[in-house]
Amino acid sequence: MNQGYVKLYRKLMQSTVWQDPLKLRLWLFCLMKASYKDREVLIDNQFIQLNSGQFVSGRDSIEREFNRDMQSKYQVSGRTLWRWMKVLESKRYLTIHSTNKYSIVTVNDWDVFNKDDQQISQNVPANDQKMSTNKKEKNLNNFKNKSNRKQSNLSLLEDIIEQRNSRKDELD
Repeated sequence: MNQGYVKLYRKLMQSTVWQDPLKLRLWLFCLMKASYKDREVLIDNQFIQLNSGQFVSGRDSIEREFNRDMQSKYQVSGRTLWRWMKVLESKRYLTIHSTNKYSIVTVNDWDVFNKDDQQISQNVPANDQKMSTNKKEKNLNNFKNKSNRKQSNLSLLEDIIEQRNSRKDELD
């Protein structure tokens, strides 16, 4: 699950989550844990269907993963983390559906944080092709302009030679 990315908008800096570094870490943790596409997971010999923006967790697993690689003075208990998750749910950041074995956490408005960029990338080749075509047209116009300049320079040179020859004839 260490693939891909999520988008963060600068308006996050104006949210209440931004004010507390540990709650911000929890929110980012939820964004990173959420599945980016629909998939099935196996928990206790039971297949669970997850939609994009959802992940399966519990108090113990959140505590273990949240506190991984943190100094002990900054570590947070599972109870506190779960209470914070409930605060995020009350602020409508998350929706939590709990059973007696696990919880399915849904990041609300997941598509805002993980929009499908495929549409954008599909347009890129067309734009590149258009730019390429425009560049070819520009190069052709430049070539024509240079050819026209060469032609006019050639005509000018021919005129000069002709005038020179006519003067030479007059002198002879």
